[in-house]
Amino acid sequence: MMIANTKPAFGGYGYGYGYEGCQEFITTTRHDKLGRKRKLNNPDLLQELGQNRRKIHNEKTTMVCGSCYLPKDNPNKPLGEDAHFMCQDSQIMGVADGVGGWAKIGVDAGEYARGLMNNAKKTAAANAAATVDPRKVLSQAYANNAALQGSSTACILSLDKERGVLHAVNVGDSGFMVFRDSKCWYKSPPQQRMFNCPYQLGNHVGGDCPEAALEFVVEAIVPGDIIVLGTDGLLDNIFASEIEDVLVAYRGSGRDCDELASAIANLALFNSMDKYSVSPFQMEAEKAGLKHAGGKIDDITVVVAQIVASSTSFTTPASLGFGFEQTNTKRKRED
Repeated sequence: MMIANTKPAFGGYGYGYGYEGCQEFITTTRHDKLGRKRKLNNPDLLQELGQNRRKIHNEKTTMVCGSCYLPKDNPNKPLGEDAHFMCQDSQIMGVADGVGGWAKIGVDAGEYARGLMNNAKKTAAANAAATVDPRKVLSQAYANNAALQGSSTACILSLDKERGVLHAVNVGDSGFMVFRDSKCWYKSPPQQRMFNCPYQLGNHVGGDCPEAALEFVVEAIVPGDIIVLGTDGLLDNIFASEIEDVLVAYRGSGRDCDELASAIANLALFNSMDKYSVSPFQMEAEKAGLKHAGGKIDDITVVVAQIVASSTSFTTPASLGFGFEQTNTKRKRED
């Protein structure tokens, strides 16, 4: 089951957008004014989810993570404007994308994004609760980041190990996908005011607050599921079907989540430099009445997590079930 609660937000500005939907089993959206709920009614899918939920009721799960970050080539900003964190003990991970428009007034929004993720990790690590609430983590990280200029999108996701439930909050156009048997069965929607103008957290006048975040609860998570979390540099340049192909092609030889994240990030990098193939960004630009050919060059952050049974040993890459050749992480396209 997926539940998305939309809460009111205030002004903001920004860059970046990407969305290509996957199948949603049940989506409930709380409308700001009407409070109406919308359901996808499919008895077969509901029965499948019910069976999966019964399975995980007796089987505790854990999330094993890996990541890859490919910043744009920019000598003035070698660290780029994306940031991310992973906290294995607290079973939580997150990504952030600093808003490039701040560079016009001499502010490096990457510092804001990095501060936000560093504060999120510290908050999560200090949490003694069995399950960490990502909204509380985001709110505390935002409060602790008040001294920095800039703004950033953010998406933070945690796993309830006891119940097998993902809990996520998202501000802007970063997001996540859930894959089962190499098929995408859920993708979070972006939060934006218009094309290429997502919501962002920031301390400036008109910036968004954590209360604006969309909140998601994804139930019936089972061992073997793969979560791919990324910034818009990923989502603008790669379709869910392409990630499905990566999962199919590279499964089975015992590589880890870091290498899977690298494979996905490098495919997104290749696509970002391809001016001849259709990208998610191009499709959304066309919907907005704009012309754009191919991908969109941007910082690319990918965090991959595999859900495993708590009793499973994951000290070796082989336990994760992936296999693929090591990819070249340099930002250079081979023609």
